[in-house]
Amino acid sequence: ENIPNWVVGDSNNVLDTLDGGGYDMIFSCPPYADLEVYSELDGDISNMPYPTFLTAYDSIIKKSCDKLKSGGYAIFVVGEVRDKKGYYYGFVPDTYQCFKNAGLRLYNEAILSISLASAALRAAGNMKNKKLVKVHQNILIFKKP
Repeated sequence: ENIPNWVVGDSNNVLDTLDGGGYDMIFSCPPYADLEVYSELDGDISNMPYPTFLTAYDSIIKKSCDKLKSGGYAIFVVGEVRDKKGYYYGFVPDTYQCFKNAGLRLYNEAILSISLASAALRAAGNMKNKKLVKVHQNILIFKKP
């Protein structure tokens, strides 16, 4: 009886059309900025420069959290992303800040380990630039008061 309703579209627009206030949980593994570009469509945050991405990301998180009921959770799987010069954007702390802006607080966190075998395959390329190979992602669990 409890069948999911899949909605496809720009989250920043779709969220405006959903009923609010009654959801128990949000779960997302959002685009990691421009690490992988999913499309060239307008509204696809994966093809935006990081400052524009962050503004849209913050808006999507705020609109999503407005749909949560008190005591609800938002679970996001995120990892750091590098800019074109090789420096981290600070995507994980930016995610904390977006949720704080939306009125939620970090309640739990976990580490999702990535296969060490695939890390070994990526290591040679990373070490040319003196960069460590990432072997985890962050699972951030926020709670709405």
